[in-house]
Amino acid sequence: MTGSGGGTASAAAGFPIPASLQELESAPYNLLPYPADFDDSDESARAESFGALVRHLEAGNRTLASAGIGLFEEEEGEEEGYEEWNDHERMQALYTLVRKSDSLAPAARGRLVGALCGAVAGLCDALGSAGGAQSPSQAEGSSQAQAAGSGYVVSQPFRDALACHVYLLFTLMFLAESKEKLGKSLGSAPAGGRGKKGAKKGKTADKGEDLVAIRQKCAAAMAHAAATMSACRSRLWKRGVPDEGVVGLPCRIAYQMLESATGGAAGRKASGGDRALEIIAATVDGAPCLLSTVVAALVDLLHTYDHLAPLVAELCTMVDERPSNVLATELLREIGRLDTSTYSDTAAGGKASGIKNVAPFLSELASVRPRVVLSNISLLLPHLDSEPYVLRSAIINSIGSILVRDDQMLLEKPEAKDDDDDGEDISEGAAARPQHGQDAERAVRHPRARGDITSFTRGAALRVLNDLTEKQSLPLDRLMPVTAIAIDRLQDKTVMVRRCAMQLLTTILENNPFMGMLDPEIYRSKVRELEAYLKANVPEEILKARDAALAEAKKNNEAADDEEEGGEEKEDESGDEDGEEEGAESGDEEAKEEGVEDADEEAKEDSEEVAEGDKEKAAEAAEMEKNIEEIEAAALAAAIADAEAKVEANEDLSEAEIAFVAKVRGLRFVSTALSFVEAFEAADDSFRMMLGSSNPSDVTEALRFLVKAKHFGLPCAVSGMKRALALMWSNEQSVQEEVLKAFVEVFVGEPGTQGKELLPENQIAQNFIDLAGAATVSELASIEEALGRLVKKEMIPPDVFSILWTMASQAEGKPRASAMTVLSMAASADPKIVDSAYRLQNLYDAGLGDHVEENRDWATARSAALALQRVRRARVDPSSAKYIILDLIAERLVSVARGDWCNDEDVDDTNAWFASAEQAINAIFAISPSPERVSMEILLGHQAAIFGSDEEPSNDAAHSLRLSRFFFVLGHIALKLLVYTEVLSSSVRRANAAKTVKKQEQSATSGQSKENEDGDAGSKGGSEDEEDDAIEAELGIAAQAEAETERRVAEISENEIVGRGMIGLFTPMLLRVVANAEGTYSSPVLMRSATLALCKCMCISKSFCEKHLSLLFSVLAKAPNDDQDLRANIVIALGDLAFRFPNEVEPYTPKIYACLRDKSTRVRRHTLMVLTHLILNDMVKVKGNVCEIALCLQDQESGIRDMARLLFHELSKRTNSPIYNLLPDIVSQLSQLHLKQEVFREIMLFLLIFIKKDRQNEMLMEKLIQRFPKCTSINQKADLAYCIAQLKVNDKCVKCLNDNFKLYKDALFDEDVLRNFVTVLTKAKKIAKPETKDAVEELENKLNEHAAAGLENVKASKKAARAKKRAAKRVARKKEVEEWEGSEEEEEENEQEEEAEEEEVQDEFEFDGEENRPENQKVGEGASKGRGGRTRSRRGRGVLSS
Repeated sequence: MTGSGGGTASAAAGFPIPASLQELESAPYNLLPYPADFDDSDESARAESFGALVRHLEAGNRTLASAGIGLFEEEEGEEEGYEEWNDHERMQALYTLVRKSDSLAPAARGRLVGALCGAVAGLCDALGSAGGAQSPSQAEGSSQAQAAGSGYVVSQPFRDALACHVYLLFTLMFLAESKEKLGKSLGSAPAGGRGKKGAKKGKTADKGEDLVAIRQKCAAAMAHAAATMSACRSRLWKRGVPDEGVVGLPCRIAYQMLESATGGAAGRKASGGDRALEIIAATVDGAPCLLSTVVAALVDLLHTYDHLAPLVAELCTMVDERPSNVLATELLREIGRLDTSTYSDTAAGGKASGIKNVAPFLSELASVRPRVVLSNISLLLPHLDSEPYVLRSAIINSIGSILVRDDQMLLEKPEAKDDDDDGEDISEGAAARPQHGQDAERAVRHPRARGDITSFTRGAALRVLNDLTEKQSLPLDRLMPVTAIAIDRLQDKTVMVRRCAMQLLTTILENNPFMGMLDPEIYRSKVRELEAYLKANVPEEILKARDAALAEAKKNNEAADDEEEGGEEKEDESGDEDGEEEGAESGDEEAKEEGVEDADEEAKEDSEEVAEGDKEKAAEAAEMEKNIEEIEAAALAAAIADAEAKVEANEDLSEAEIAFVAKVRGLRFVSTALSFVEAFEAADDSFRMMLGSSNPSDVTEALRFLVKAKHFGLPCAVSGMKRALALMWSNEQSVQEEVLKAFVEVFVGEPGTQGKELLPENQIAQNFIDLAGAATVSELASIEEALGRLVKKEMIPPDVFSILWTMASQAEGKPRASAMTVLSMAASADPKIVDSAYRLQNLYDAGLGDHVEENRDWATARSAALALQRVRRARVDPSSAKYIILDLIAERLVSVARGDWCNDEDVDDTNAWFASAEQAINAIFAISPSPERVSMEILLGHQAAIFGSDEEPSNDAAHSLRLSRFFFVLGHIALKLLVYTEVLSSSVRRANAAKTVKKQEQSATSGQSKENEDGDAGSKGGSEDEEDDAIEAELGIAAQAEAETERRVAEISENEIVGRGMIGLFTPMLLRVVANAEGTYSSPVLMRSATLALCKCMCISKSFCEKHLSLLFSVLAKAPNDDQDLRANIVIALGDLAFRFPNEVEPYTPKIYACLRDKSTRVRRHTLMVLTHLILNDMVKVKGNVCEIALCLQDQESGIRDMARLLFHELSKRTNSPIYNLLPDIVSQLSQLHLKQEVFREIMLFLLIFIKKDRQNEMLMEKLIQRFPKCTSINQKADLAYCIAQLKVNDKCVKCLNDNFKLYKDALFDEDVLRNFVTVLTKAKKIAKPETKDAVEELENKLNEHAAAGLENVKASKKAARAKKRAAKRVARKKEVEEWEGSEEEEEENEQEEEAEEEEVQDEFEFDGEENRPENQKVGEGASKGRGGRTRSRRGRGVLSS
């Protein structure tokens, strides 16, 4: 009989599995919906009837438990046990209860589940005991005598009873699961009882708990049934061939249970997911015939649900793996057959999501059973070329898991076997490893695994490599390729991939197989040492061969030299003989003079030959050295190969050979380490790019890498950390915190402790000194910011500053200045570090004392002056120790500012003095009570040093370095006086404001106390004060006073400082030096110092600036090409002048823009930086000159290009759309410059990115089309068409193109123009609406028609031009022929006239002999021939010219 449940039962089967529960009401079952005696009159009767049915089942269960398997065995004279136990009445009761299980009371349903599960468990227990221990009834019957035999099979009644109960249990669970799924899909729980909200919620929770308990009980019974049928299939069915309909029932419900196993471990437990896995595993082991069905169902589940990947992977570990894991193998085979050709992320029907759900299964399976995946890796590798990136990523992750686990297994002994292992024989796996390992290695080297088109897969590959490296599973020979891949991926366009690449590099560094210190110099010296040893210990036979090769090379070189020398001697001898012969033949003076001249020429030629010979000898010597090196390298390579061959052959080696082999291995190791370090050093540009990234993730990972690199001693870490300190000024708070954290880990904390444990105080101080000593000015500012934050957080121990003070006092040279610099940085956050009498005394002795003066240590003096600027201004108090020491310090600062210690013969000394003098003047204005008087003293000191005093005037010319120092101090003091004046003005305003506030407080206090006073005098006085304040406020006396203060300050800055003051006395001399009209002053230091001083003076007074701006620009124009410092300083000063006096500088703006074309990269960079600040602050006009900045987008210097891009990015953020307004101007000016096509298009491609609004695209397209008639060449029209092609297209753009078609139709013959308009047309087709399709088609027809017509016109024009040219050539040739014929006739007439004259002469004269006649005739013939020759040559020229 064939059951409709999908299985094939035996011919004698009494209970075939029905297709549905309702089929039990038809033949051969013939059951009724209710039993005949079922009472359905009311609810109580109905419940009682259901209870009676349950009690009937429970009674049958008790009978089964007592009788066991003997209940179903046939004996003589008895009917079948089927009729006695699993009779029609029992089946009817089961059917009715299961069918109406949803309407049963909870208690009745619970009893039903218990009875049904108990019956299944009893049947399974009876089956398990069959064939073993027999019951008493079985022992008495002779028919059971052979029950213990190995071929025992249970009776058909038992199989039918088991099938019936398993099916009804399956149906009960199916109904419960369907109802639960329906409730979830509707978004509501099963209905609870009526009443209040709290009671309803409680009942619902109780019902949910009951459902979980029932589900677990049923799942346990079904798992028991599946396990029993699997273990006892030989007892249950003949020849052990199972009934697929019966044995497949547990799996069918297990699939539904797995569908509900969501929500993690809790959801998995509630839905019976563990029992479901046990059921499927038992079925796969016990019924191999169902394997394909199970695999198909699992693959379908994997496609449908995203939570099943780990569950199915776990299932593969639960099946029997002897001899192989058939379930996992078949699943991998099915996945390998997946058709991914039509895959897309937006695929209909859920195909895309299905593959996304299947892919994680590969990773999960590889993590628990890597050997299984490895043995079937060939099935998966073709998917590395498939479209779904999730599948490619999963395969890469699987390969990583295989390599990690395989490497760990190889570390174990082959005999050992772990319980958690795959259940496979490790020795067999090791034997099969080479073939599968090649597949995995091929997958790792797969192009898509290393450079996939999808960033997710690239990131997955890098993460796998990271995991391999971290778990020490990466082979050493793959270390360098993996490092190269990680460095290359730092250039990836995706943030995720760059982050993974940087993490991989950090892991590689942490797990490198070399020393803990990766300083390349250590390895280079070791390589040289080992190579020298190996060369000195080469085996004798190889040494003899090397010496022979060297001797032969030297012999060949000497032979070549001898041949050359012999050839030169022969040439010299032949030359001498020729000279002797010529001297013997020439006997006159003229010949002797010529001989002298020839000798001079020969001497000159000889000297040139000697020089050439020297060059040739040098080249030969270099070639000889190269040959020797090659021979020695070949000998060394041969010695190494010979040693390795002996080792591989297991030959007995001597002690010398063993040492040689050890050195060879050491050389190979050290060379690999050096290549490893050099790979990181070569990636310095990539690290710089990561630090400069706009993404905080890139910066964070780069900083973490640099911290590790610093701990390993990589040189790139030092420069990288210095660049990273500039990120202290980042706008991202997270970046600032990460930089500070990296600063602490590198310079303050113990490595690997993340700053929780600090280094010793001496080490911290030394780190700070080393950092400050090698830093630039910009880096010092960043270091100061980081150090200041650490001081404020009290993260630096106080003993560190004590050590720094000691080093500043006792150290020599640069460490002394660096220590003082670090102290000044720390004092910016905590002035107490230097602001005390004791510390000031130390500063005086260490930074400005005799040691500094004797050694002219300007760096230390500068650092001391910086520290003094953190000290508060001292009040005049002769009894105060602080005032006294500050007075002494001021005297030393005056000496520094006057340059009393400078050496006038050393330019470098003066250049070093400039920085210290600047900070000394700053310190004077910070600590001196009257800095203006001290400044006057400094200027008078310079005047006396240059011009002498009134008593001893100097008549000598002023030294250029002294003048340079004087002008520098003059300009800086003038600028500081302006700042000091503004500071005093601010102090006056603050004092007036405080006075006003105090008055208001006093008036408020007097108003409150007035109520408590009895006398009238106080109230009268208070009222008078209030009246005075009211009158002053009404008259604006306070505002007038404040305005008067501002006027006085303006007067001082405008007229006093550089006008009527002392500085004004020296400005004429300053102007004369700057103008240098007669070229008297040639010192570049003097010109730079004077120009800088002039710029500072111009920043003070508007009138002075306006008067001398032309002079400044003339100096800029006439500056020498090699003096880029002067031009750069002027450009920076012009930026300051434009900020202070924009109206005065505005007429000269084009000249500032012109500096963007300067030959010096430094000048261009400074100019662009100044213009960027001015433009972004709206201080200069950009329109009209923006073309110059646009050209900077293609500058040779990358920094200039980046700055120009930054400027346009910032402009694009403004609301008034400046780039849109500037684009027509840019296009116009760039077109006039006749740039290369690629340069113009790259600039416009970048700028057109910022045009995003539709209205702007429409207007710009119209403006560009309007420019077509104004173009003078087809290249300009092609560039305009390119710009139009880069714009976004909409309906209005199509209309504009149609309306203005006549403006550009004449240019469509050009292929480039047509191609760009076709691009526009393609864009229009993609976004065309139904109402605009006609316009698009019209435009397409116009383009095609006029392109063809224009091309024909061009061809016709070219053809006409060629015809015209040929006609002109024919006319010219005809004219030349006519001229030639006319000239030939004239020559013939002339010849006839000459012949007639000769005849007349012959008649007049008589000749003695006839010999003269032939001679005369010959002469005539020669003349005639000569004329004829000239005629032919003239004709030839005519033909050639035609």
